[in-house]
Amino acid sequence: MRLIITALFLLWIVVWAILSLVAMSITALIDLATNKERRLTLQLSYLVARIVYWSCPMWRVKVVGKENMPKDGKPYVITANHQSFFDIPLLFFTPRTKGFKFVSKIEVRKVPAVGWMLGLRDDIVIRRGTASAATCVMEQGSTHLQGGSSVAIFPEGTRSRDNKIHLFKDGAFKLAQANGVGIVPCVIEGTRGLLTKRGATSRTIILRILPPIEAEKVQEYTTARELAQHVQALTTDNFGKEQN
Repeated sequence: MRLIITALFLLWIVVWAILSLVAMSITALIDLATNKERRLTLQLSYLVARIVYWSCPMWRVKVVGKENMPKDGKPYVITANHQSFFDIPLLFFTPRTKGFKFVSKIEVRKVPAVGWMLGLRDDIVIRRGTASAATCVMEQGSTHLQGGSSVAIFPEGTRSRDNKIHLFKDGAFKLAQANGVGIVPCVIEGTRGLLTKRGATSRTIILRILPPIEAEKVQEYTTARELAQHVQALTTDNFGKEQN
């Protein structure tokens, strides 16, 4: 039964991806004429991404700390630990804002449907490990923040293979300090191993939104490294907390 449910889920995801591409292509065309930050496409992304989780009866998403998501309309840098590919749609369970842009590696852009959607959203794409990656994040990230869009980054830079939180790199925190914006730290639990050779794994996936670090507080840190260490500690301390 588990394999049958998984097969039906994957079949539906293919259909949903095609429908979503058509819808997002239409909104992207409208946005090109009306809004350079692609607001309609960003808003549609919330529905497109959440359907991925809602479509699998074996998965339940629990969002803790919704009240911590800022409602002032200002852009923020959103950070989260990174466990799997499914972290990307999970972040769309944050309460709706004006929308956010992802920072993703160029390999993701090569994934059929998913990569095309990231292109339609005008997300930030980097070649991980190259000298130009940091410059790309700073330049494009600053453009989006100044345009009113938040930027979501996985500071570890790659997925954790051992279900532990690893070193947070400085890029997200340099971006926040350079643009005078706050940070919304998020903690992701349960996305690792959602799909296995035996099918979908039944579990509760948790997205924990921590209290924001306001822009004024971000500027109090002497270096981005100190800020990165602070946010990493917050993320680690709240990883594996008992559900409440």
